Amino acid sequence: MGAGNVIARVARYFDGPDPVARAVHRLVVVLLANQPTYPLFVAWVTGSWSPWLALTLVSTPLFCLVPWISRRTNSGLGRLAFPAVGAVNTVFCTAVFGRDSGVEAFLVPCVVIMALSLPSTLGLGQAGGRTDRRNLAVAIVFLYGAFIVGRTLPFGPVIALEPQQLAALVSLNAYSAASFTALSVWSLWNAVHHP
Repeated sequence: MGAGNVIARVARYFDGPDPVARAVHRLVVVLLANQPTYPLFVAWVTGSWSPWLALTLVSTPLFCLVPWISRRTNSGLGRLAFPAVGAVNTVFCTAVFGRDSGVEAFLVPCVVIMALSLPSTLGLGQAGGRTDRRNLAVAIVFLYGAFIVGRTLPFGPVIALEPQQLAALVSLNAYSAASFTALSVWSLWNAVHHP
């Protein structure tokens, strides 16, 4: 199998059944392309390498399942699976780096992705109707719950960092989360309003 065939198969896998699902799947590809570099950036900005940084890659297979969920169930569940996995990953990485690491900033793009991809997500009712409001309420409760869990973890970080290292990590996480949020808004707004 040639490289062209592999690329074509990967592109087909990350394609989606509708414009919003395709936009969400493209965001998954961006995240997957950046996830392996995250431990390297953390080591670079903190000046400290730990084999425990590999824990940040544990969620990679779950993100890879998002397009499969879109095809096997319906595109709406796949759209919701992405930010849900992102929220769980955020809580997990908060356990790895601690509450003062700024990892929780990644809940912001999760909220944006859920909110912008939610209309008629489950194929029920009209966009903006009662069903959408109920689904949005459930999504908000889930994400806020993830925030609370991350803030109230009863144990310390797996990787202990000094205050100046934490400040550098907060900056890295803030810029990364802001960039991914901006990309998410741009991608999903275009998909929702200009399918």
